[in-house]
Amino acid sequence: MRKLVLTAFLTSMLCSPTFAGDTPPILSQPDPDSPIGARNPDGAPGLGQYDFLIGDWDADITWTPPGGQEVRYRAKWHNIWAVNGYVVIQEWRGPYQTGAEIRSYDTKTDSWSGYNIYPTLRGWKKVTAKAENGGMAVIIEGASDERGEFLNRETYYDVAPGSFKMKSEKSYDGGENWEPGNYVMTVTRADR
Repeated sequence: MRKLVLTAFLTSMLCSPTFAGDTPPILSQPDPDSPIGARNPDGAPGLGQYDFLIGDWDADITWTPPGGQEVRYRAKWHNIWAVNGYVVIQEWRGPYQTGAEIRSYDTKTDSWSGYNIYPTLRGWKKVTAKAENGGMAVIIEGASDERGEFLNRETYYDVAPGSFKMKSEKSYDGGENWEPGNYVMTVTRADR
């Protein structure tokens, strides 16, 4: 029924004298509450926990597969404020994976939640994050390897205005014990 109503609406709009042969009007929101790409100044103070990550970055990654040879490569990382300055969207572009990550802040838990989508990883992965020791600890659910399913923790540390580091760790027992993961990164702010 919805499809029929939508089809009828679109047909009437496209065939109406207003749109037939004319340039359709551009609809927009006048005077948005915050500038596009900026953290909302009226948001909770905890939103500022991700300020260090906003911008464009060059990432130097060292990947070590289980029992394999170390691989080093570079990637681009673009991070912006979106959804009226309340949500962080991260876009990763690398030679082996390209994807996006979405995070929103929860004032009740003083933490972040969201999802990652990387087509090569087959579907959405639930993510939680919490500011820790001047950086961020990000837990990604649903990862798996030959040993089974595990939590992947990415810890952002040594955060400075133009750089930070990140290391990965794995937990096969729901976060009780952690062991080194497969990758580490050194991230530097990209020149514009």
